[in-house]
Amino acid sequence: MFHMSSAGGRLPIPLWLAAAALALNVSAPKAFAAESGGQAFDLHPGQELTFPATVEGGKVAVGRPRLSRLGAAGPAAGEMTIGLTKRDKDGYEQVTVTEKTSAPIDFVATALVGDVKIDERVLCGRLDAPSSSRIGANNWRVRLHDFQVGKGGAACE
Repeated sequence: MFHMSSAGGRLPIPLWLAAAALALNVSAPKAFAAESGGQAFDLHPGQELTFPATVEGGKVAVGRPRLSRLGAAGPAAGEMTIGLTKRDKDGYEQVTVTEKTSAPIDFVATALVGDVKIDERVLCGRLDAPSSSRIGANNWRVRLHDFQVGKGGAACE
C-alpha cells in the first residue's frame, strides 16, 4: 500500500487506485502544441476521437476532441472522426477517418514509442467516403498533427 502524508497524518492510498489514476491520465486524449506550432492529439489502439474542424482563411482550426471506443461515434456536420484499430496479424494498425467538413482535411499520423518516431503516414482528406491507412503497430501512441486544407489527389502526399 502506498501512503501520502497529510496534515492529519498518513492517508493510505491502495496501489491499484494509484495505478488506475496513472492509466487514465496516460490514455486520455491530450491537445498540445506540436513541434510545428499547430494542434495535435494522441490516439491509442481501440480509440477514436471526434472533433470540430473548420476551414477559415485557408487554414484549419480543430476543436477539443471527444474520446470514444472505436466505432462508437461518428462525426456531425463540421466534424471529423479519426480512429485507430488494434494491431492486425501483420503487425499494423489502421488509422480510419470519416469527415463531414466543408473541405477535405489532410493530416499526418506519426506512430511513436516514447518520443521516437517508428512510422508516419500522410492521410489525404476525403468527403465522399471514409478512408484509412495502415501504420506500424509497435507503438505506444499515434500522434495526429499538421492539419491542413486538403490538396486532393496525388498532390496530398
